[in-house]
Amino acid sequence: MSRFDAYYDRRRGRRVSMGCKARIKSLLSGQTFYGECVDLSVDGMALRSAFVPQYGERLNVIVLVPGVGAASGKPFEAEVEVKRCNEVQRGLIYEIGVRIVQRKS
Repeated sequence: MSRFDAYYDRRRGRRVSMGCKARIKSLLSGQTFYGECVDLSVDGMALRSAFVPQYGERLNVIVLVPGVGAASGKPFEAEVEVKRCNEVQRGLIYEIGVRIVQRKS
């Protein structure tokens, strides 16, 4: 498949499906929203929420990672930059694609 093909995935990192709860805080307004981390890669993630951010807006995201066996999961925290926002469920749920700027955990 050519890299100029419409279906070619230009993302560098392999994505891992998550389905974990996420806390999303806008660094622009200071407001906090809740949602779900749909997938995560080395350099980005996809979030679903009722929140509609601006393109380029910086967010602080905390993803609650599930534990393995008896060990509890450590939350993943990062500062991210919004790259896209698509409506998933009309007026209710939006998918936000972000680039990880700085990992905090």
